[in-house]
This record gives sequence, C-alpha cells and structure tokens, in this order.
Amino acid sequence: MVSVRTAVRQGFTLARQARSAVWVLFAANMGLALVAGLPIYHGMLRVTSHSLMSQKLATGFSVNWLTDFAFNNPGSLAHYAQFIAALGLVALPLNAFLAGGVLTRFHDPRSPFRLGAFFRDCGRYAWRMLFLMAIALAGYWAVFHFVQAGLANRVDRTTYYWMDDRTVFLLKLGVGLLLLLALALVNLVIDYTRVRMVFNEGSGVLESFLAALGFSIRHLPSAVAVYALPSLGGLALLGVYRLLVPWHLLNAALAGNSTASSEAALALALLFIGQQLVIFGRYWFRVATWAGEWSLYAGTRPPAKPAEVSGDRAAA
Repeated sequence: MVSVRTAVRQGFTLARQARSAVWVLFAANMGLALVAGLPIYHGMLRVTSHSLMSQKLATGFSVNWLTDFAFNNPGSLAHYAQFIAALGLVALPLNAFLAGGVLTRFHDPRSPFRLGAFFRDCGRYAWRMLFLMAIALAGYWAVFHFVQAGLANRVDRTTYYWMDDRTVFLLKLGVGLLLLLALALVNLVIDYTRVRMVFNEGSGVLESFLAALGFSIRHLPSAVAVYALPSLGGLALLGVYRLLVPWHLLNAALAGNSTASSEAALALALLFIGQQLVIFGRYWFRVATWAGEWSLYAGTRPPAKPAEVSGDRAAA
C-alpha cells in the first residue's frame, strides 16, 4: 500500500495532468452560478439603479437596504430562495454526472482530452453516479436525523435547567463536532465508492459502496488523511484570498463619486477575476482529492499478473 505522502503527491500530479476536466467542472458550475445570480442582480438593479445605494452596496452589504427591499417587494426573497433551491437540485445531479468523466481521466491522464469522449464517459457512469448520489443524500439525512434532530434535541431537553453553562456548552460543542465528523465520514465513503466504481469498471453501486465502506474502515487513518489534506488546501485558498486582497484600496476605488469611473470598473474587474481564480482553485483541489483517493485505492490492489505465454510460443 502506498503511503499518504505518496498518494497525495500522485494525486496532485494526476490533477495537473487531468486539468482539462477541472475546466469542464468550473465552466458547468459557472453557468449555473450565472443563472442563479441574474434574477438577484436584476432585482437589485431595478431597485437601486444608479443611486447612491448602489455605490454603498458595491463596498459592503447593507442590512437596512435588505429590510427595505423585503418590505417594498413582498414575496421576492421567498421567490429567490425557491429559485436557488431548485438550482441546487440541478447542481447535485450535474456534478454527479460530471464525476464519472473526471474520474475516468485518471485511467490515462496523459491521453489527449476530447470533450466528446469526456461526456461519453460521463454518460457511461451516469445512472450509477446518480444512484450513488441518492445513497449519499440518504446518508446525510440519517446523520441529521439521528445526530442533529435526535441527540442534539435530547441534550437540549436534558440540560434545559442546568446551571453550569460551561458543561452545557461543551456538550453542545461535542454534538456539533460529532455531526461534522459523521457528515465527513459519509462524504469520505461516497468518494471512495466513486473511485472504486470507475477503477473497477463494471462494478455495481451497492457492491462498490460496501467495498468502499470496508476499505475506509480498514485504512481509516490513511483514507482520512488523503481526503482531508487537499480539501484543506481549498479552505486555505479562501483564507489566502481574504488576507491578501487589498480590501481598503478596492473599497476606496468603488466608493468614488462616479460609478462609471475607470478606476471603479478596474477594481470590480480585478475582484471578479480574483474570485474566479479562487473558485477554479477550489475545483482543482477537489479533483486533486479524488486523484489522491484514486492513488491510495490503486496502491492497495494486488499487482497485475503477467500475461501467460501462449502454448505455441512456449513450445517454440
């Protein structure tokens, strides 16, 4: 079995070689984000237009404006929430569909990327990936039902009259951490199920799920480390973005007297580009996580047996 360090390093190498698949993930989700953002943008533009409030919103969110918007446009926020929820339901199967094409690239990442072949691979695993998505949703529901709705409510009822706030806080913190760990475990097993389905072409969903569950339990420390390290890289990228962006300069440029000034337009353009780079980086780290899991799983497989020499060649 390969070490965690080797699996993560090979995962980053595979992700770099399969970067074309990352662009497909990024483009597909960018399209969904545009569809989700346009109604909100048009609603805000209809209310603020080129007023001073539009300048204020460019430099920071205003709770007072949101309150005024909700009061003067009854039902709008609920309508937007339903629209975003509907797009979320589209995003889940879309990303499940694309996962098959991304993982198939790991079989031969050096081969030329062809969009038609990529989507054929997506279609080949589509129903299995969608079935696995349903299993994952059932797993998340079970975690919330038993941990959040069950255990957390029991803790609330038990500690309702307790006077020791520190003990109550620690108990609720423990429940919250247990919830996060349980959700991460479900996500971990689903990830290795995806990897196994594509690595062992032709394997079924339930067979792969049970095998991935056993694999995750047997190799829990390594499986968690390979899953967590690239994923933490995506979170670190957000932190770097937040710390390094000169927000005071951007806010000063956006708060100018003229909303059409070239300085404000340049500041918005740079901010948009920076945000898209961060989003692309997070997708790249996601693919690197899958690739690391692929390398770890492949490292546990027995070596392929050498091809047997044919009878004629042996006789010769």
